[in-house]
Amino acid sequence: DKPLLDFLTAACREGYEQTMKRTIDKANGEGRNDEYEGSNLVEISIPVRSKYASPWSEPALQGGVRQLVMSFVPKSTKDGQLAGIMAIGQDLSEVAELKLVQDRKTALLAMLSHEIRSPLHGIMGLTQGLLDTEAGKTMARQLGMVRGCAARLLDLVTNVMDLAQGEKRKQEGCPMPRPNAPVDIASIADEVVLMMNSAVDKVNKPLVRPSVRLMNEIKGIRLPLIPGDHYKCTQMIYNLVTNACKFTEKGSVVLSAKYFEATKKMEVSVTDTGRGISKDGQKRIFQPFQQEQNGDARSFQGIGLGLAVCSEIAALHEGEIKVQSELGQGSIFTVTLFADGALGMAKSITDSDDLPKKSSVVDTLSEAKALVHPLTNGARRLVLSVDDDEVNQEVVRGALRDEFDVVCAMDGHEALKFLETRRKQGTQQPD
Repeated sequence: DKPLLDFLTAACREGYEQTMKRTIDKANGEGRNDEYEGSNLVEISIPVRSKYASPWSEPALQGGVRQLVMSFVPKSTKDGQLAGIMAIGQDLSEVAELKLVQDRKTALLAMLSHEIRSPLHGIMGLTQGLLDTEAGKTMARQLGMVRGCAARLLDLVTNVMDLAQGEKRKQEGCPMPRPNAPVDIASIADEVVLMMNSAVDKVNKPLVRPSVRLMNEIKGIRLPLIPGDHYKCTQMIYNLVTNACKFTEKGSVVLSAKYFEATKKMEVSVTDTGRGISKDGQKRIFQPFQQEQNGDARSFQGIGLGLAVCSEIAALHEGEIKVQSELGQGSIFTVTLFADGALGMAKSITDSDDLPKKSSVVDTLSEAKALVHPLTNGARRLVLSVDDDEVNQEVVRGALRDEFDVVCAMDGHEALKFLETRRKQGTQQPD
């Protein structure tokens, strides 16, 4: 017979020995009197030889290691002497395997989502560049469809990535700290409405139907800046408005906001005259991959992630999201956010403000020309683009080559080397 210690993996031997010593000390009256019951629990791992496991396979997935939780209870003689220790355990190997698979799934989703986003940005940028050329104008409809497909896929990937990152933080017990950068809800609302006016659905038709009026009632209202994350707040409001437009065939979709100074809260609402949501559906729609099943709702694009992401973003900002809806009567989605006014008031946006026509990564690159004005003496300004993706570099070159000289560096070291060379030569540095 071999002692139990000889069967354990090296990683759990120390914990086992400490637990055994504590159990024996308590049985002999040498332990601390205030030690609580159950402190003799220990997790142990026992390798198991399997004829099906290959030498290079991972034991946890091949059944080569059994994970157990053991509780050790001292057994005494009639005169109070320690006679032995009784071990009671439970095999948790299947739970450990499921946890490992879940961890890998979360990591895979996060990695794939990140790797897919970059090519999608490249597709959108290259198609936009073609649309701006004479040759591209003859294929404007097809290129627009390509760009629309990439935009919808990018939305999906972004939602998946956000959920995967949130799930990973929960598993690791490391909640993301609340963001506290100043966020202008009125500016975001105007940005989202502008994006929606150019958005298309899966059949390349405007997402906002001709029979639907999209209204921004936040425009012109002075609201306080709120502490948060501008990108995530934009994503949340964009998802809510997209959802409303998708399920509203006629009537209106209204974006509004109210500030309650007494309670230091701001409510942002999206109200639509769409088909509404059943009581049962309202209990499910904020869960990942859940959608309202009413009527022909499944004929619409999406896999049920948008509202789940909205719920995660609201929670990140220590807020909440609620829905009021009746079938055939439309829906009201309301997000409540903290707003104490400490960051000051945001600038109110009016129709006369000079706003960009669209808001996306591609359009931002295209509009970079307006941010760097050509020299008045006729010379061309120099732009240094640093990116490790050749597709992204091509997008930048295409957007700026007409008026600027573009130098591309594939990493930071290459960029610094270029700058140092220009400095030594005494030639023009990038603008």
